Amino acid sequence: MVDSSCRKYRKENLVNPRCYLLCFCAALIAASSHADDFAASPRIQALVADAGSSLLIADRFDQPVQNRLEGYRSTFQRSPSFSSAMRVPDPRRGDNGYSMRIEATKASAGFCGYWIHFFDMHALKPTYFDAQAYTHLSFWVRGERGGESFNIRCSDVDWIAKEDSELVGPVDQFLDGGVTQAWQEVIVPLRSTNIDCSQFAGLTLEFAEVGEFKIYLEDVAFKSDPNQMIPANVKPEPQAERPQTTTPSRTLWLWSTKELLGSTPRWYELFDFCQAHEIGQIWLQLPYKVERPQLSKQPEPSKVSATAPESSLSARVTVLMQRELRSFITEAHSRNIRIHALDGAPEYCLTKNHDIPLGLVDAVMQFNSQGKEQEKFDGVHFDNEPYLLLGWHSPSRREQILRQYLELNAECQRRIREGSNMQFGVDIPFWWQATDKNTGEATAAVEFNGVRKAASFHCIDMLDNVGVMNYRDRADGADGIIAHGKALIEYGQRQRGATIFMGVETFMEADRKVWFLVGLPRKRFQQSLAVIPLFADQSLIDGHRVRTMDDGENIHLGIEIPHAPSDQQRAATERSLRRLAKQFYWLLESDQQVESRRATAKSVIAADSQWRTFESRDLAEEGEIPRMRGFVTESVMPSKVTFGDDLMVDFDEQTSAAENYFQDFDCFGGIAIHFYETYRSLCEPAAAEKVAPKQTP
Repeated sequence: MVDSSCRKYRKENLVNPRCYLLCFCAALIAASSHADDFAASPRIQALVADAGSSLLIADRFDQPVQNRLEGYRSTFQRSPSFSSAMRVPDPRRGDNGYSMRIEATKASAGFCGYWIHFFDMHALKPTYFDAQAYTHLSFWVRGERGGESFNIRCSDVDWIAKEDSELVGPVDQFLDGGVTQAWQEVIVPLRSTNIDCSQFAGLTLEFAEVGEFKIYLEDVAFKSDPNQMIPANVKPEPQAERPQTTTPSRTLWLWSTKELLGSTPRWYELFDFCQAHEIGQIWLQLPYKVERPQLSKQPEPSKVSATAPESSLSARVTVLMQRELRSFITEAHSRNIRIHALDGAPEYCLTKNHDIPLGLVDAVMQFNSQGKEQEKFDGVHFDNEPYLLLGWHSPSRREQILRQYLELNAECQRRIREGSNMQFGVDIPFWWQATDKNTGEATAAVEFNGVRKAASFHCIDMLDNVGVMNYRDRADGADGIIAHGKALIEYGQRQRGATIFMGVETFMEADRKVWFLVGLPRKRFQQSLAVIPLFADQSLIDGHRVRTMDDGENIHLGIEIPHAPSDQQRAATERSLRRLAKQFYWLLESDQQVESRRATAKSVIAADSQWRTFESRDLAEEGEIPRMRGFVTESVMPSKVTFGDDLMVDFDEQTSAAENYFQDFDCFGGIAIHFYETYRSLCEPAAAEKVAPKQTP
C-alpha cells in the first residue's frame, strides 16, 4: 500500500468547462463496470417506447450513481476553481427522496460545474436518448441564499464527440427574478437549440461567475407540454419494514508496527482511538525476517530481487517481536478489535518468490499454534499490487503475472482454511474491471480455473475477503466511491463470495521529482519486456522506485529522485537510471525520433495534473551507453484520491454516504481506512506530531 496513493491510473478530473469529457471520464470510471454490464440497457428502450407528456429522468436522485436512462453524473473542475455534489435528504421537493446539493467555488481562473448524462457512457456502443417526442427539458432548482448564477448547457452525440456542449443561456433567462430560496422549475425549450434531439446526450450546469455558490437540484425531466406540472414527491404507502441493517465497524491499515510495539503507551492510544472511531479490525504490518539458504545476503521484505533464484528455494520466515505481539493482540481482543497480519510486495506475485509469502502464512499459523486463544492473529492480509511490476505494461506478461498472483492467493487461502480458523484476504484496486482500450477486454483479464474474467472477480470468488483500494474523496458521482465499488459489491452479492471492504485514503503524498528516460512506442516497449523478462519482473532498482509515464503513444521509464538528495544519493539515483538505460538504449532510433517523443511527453505533462513542470535532462554518455535523452518532472498526488487535504466533516459525510449505500449488500464488510497515522492526524490535528511516521512495508 506504500505507493498505491498516486498511481498513473488516478488522473485529476480536469475538463473543459463546456464539456462532458466522455472519453477521459470513461477511462477513469469504467473501472466500476465489467463486460456483462456494457450492453445497451433495455430500460432505455422501454422508456422511449412509452414516452408520454413527460418523462422523469432523475426523480429524487434515488439512485446514487445513475439515472433512469443509465446516465452518470459528476462535477467538473480545474484548480483553483472547485465543485462538489452530494445527494441530501433535505431540502427536497415533497415528503421523500433526495435532492442533489451542488457547491461551487469559482475563482478568477479555472472552471467548475456539474453534468448529467442521458446515456450510458460505459456501453461499447452508447445508446443516446431519443427526445424528439418532447419539446422542453425541465429541472427544479433552489438556492441556499438566493441569487445564485450558473449557465445551462446541453449536448448531443456530436457535442460529446467534440468534448463540448452548447450554451443555452444563464439560468436567469428562464426564471423571473432568478434563483431564490424556494423551489422553482426551469423550463428549457429544446427547439430553440441546435441540439439533435434524436440523440440527446446531456445537461451541464456551468458556474461562470466568480464567487461561492450552493444550489439544490431535483426532478430532471423531458416534457411535451411545458405547462404540465411535475408533482412533488409524496410519502410512499407504508410497506413491510425491511430488516434493520447495522453499519459494520471499520478497518484500519497500520504499517509502523515496530515503533508501535516498542511503546506500550502507544498501544493504548491506538486502541482508545479505535474505540472512539468505531474501528473493529486492524490490518497490522507483520514484523518478520526471511532466510533463504542459498542467498548470502537476505533481501528486505519489500526489496525482493527479480534476479533471486527460482522457487526451488524455500524461504524460512520468522515472526519477530513475538512476546510484544502476543500482548498486543490480547489487549486488542479484550476490546473486540480483530488483528490480521499484513504484508506485501509486488515481487511476491511471481512464482519464483512465492516461497516468501507462503512462508509468512506458515509462520503466522505456527505463531498461532504456540499461543493462547486470545493471543492469536485473526487473519492474514496481503497487499501485493502486481501492477507495479514493469511487466504489467505488456498484455502477455501481465496475464502471466496475474495468473501467478492468483495461484499464490489460492494456495494461501487453501493453507489457511485447512490449517487454521483465520481469514485470508488481499487488497485489489478498483479499476481492474476497466476496459483496456488496447486489448478490448478488462484491464486485469486472466484465465484461471478455466474461466476468463477480471482478476478482481476471481479474488472475490475464492477468498475470504478483499480490500478494494477505492481511493476517492467523494461518495457520489461518476468518479465517486459508490460508482467505483458498485460492480464489485454487486458481483460479490451475486456470487456469495468474499467479504468486501471499501478502502479510502487519508495519506497525502508529497510531490516527488522523477527523472525519466525518453521511452519507446508502446509495442516496442512491450517487445523489450519480452526480451528482458527479469527486468520486467521488477518494481524497484537498487531500492529506487521505478516509475512509468504513458503519454498515449510512448511509455517512458524513470527513477524517483530523493528530496534534497545528497551527493551520494544523487550518484545512486544516476546509477539506477543507467541500469534502466542499459536495457533500452539499443532499442532507440534516431535523435529526431527521440526528440519528437520528448516533445510529446512535454505536451502531455502540461495538460495532466498528475505531473507538474518539465525540464529536459539527459544522461551523459558512459562506456557503451550513448547520451540518453531524458526529462525531469514532478509527480503530484491528485487531491481527489485522498481525504488527506479535506476536513474531518467532509470525511464523515462522504464515508457515511458510501456506507449507507454499501451496507444494503450482505457482502459489505465495512469501510477500510488507509492508514492509522494519517487518519489520526485528520481526526485529531493536535495529535499529529505524537504519532510515528509511516513505515515502508
